[in-house]
Amino acid sequence: MLQYLALIAEILPILLYLIFQKRNRGEGLLVIFLYCVLSLLTEVVYFVIQKQVVFSTFTIVEFTLFSFFFYSSLHDRKFKYIPIIGALMFYIIAISSFASKSTHAFDSLPASVEAVLVISYCILLLYEQIKDPNIVFVYNTKKFWVIIAFFLYFSSTLFLFVYAGSLSEQQHSTYWMINNFFEMLKNILFCVSFIMKKRYNNPYAVDSLEP
Repeated sequence: MLQYLALIAEILPILLYLIFQKRNRGEGLLVIFLYCVLSLLTEVVYFVIQKQVVFSTFTIVEFTLFSFFFYSSLHDRKFKYIPIIGALMFYIIAISSFASKSTHAFDSLPASVEAVLVISYCILLLYEQIKDPNIVFVYNTKKFWVIIAFFLYFSSTLFLFVYAGSLSEQQHSTYWMINNFFEMLKNILFCVSFIMKKRYNNPYAVDSLEP
């Protein structure tokens, strides 16, 4: 039942992005929309061919989109090197794992490395937003909800990814409900971001306050 709800939750942010397309121009949200579309297509393709290689390939594409989103969102030039270095590390691990593993085995190592890197990127981007004098209430920005969605999902599923490769089929079906639940939560937070109105002029921004 939870799997079907998770699948429905994947469709919802795609629809809301298209409905509120004018609100979602810029801010890197097109990358998140593409991620949602590819995630849904991956679920459909896996349902048809039932091979783990589908998710292994998606992990690489997924991380590429994440890296681009965080790279374009960071403003400090010193911080921009972090996603580049992280991407190089990830690609080396993911491609070597992809070439050596069975097509039916879950790629625990690339998924775990991806989770650690994305969690680190989220913390870094939140830190930069908190330090930005033009953003007084970070929860009023669209990117905040996207960052929180990634942070909650990957921090909650990190250890599941670490041990997923060693789980039996019965254990996998039991514990994978954790992934499905936080997948739903992630997509709900995407919906919040896509529905929010853009705030072109923040009356509470420090730059707009007169002495």
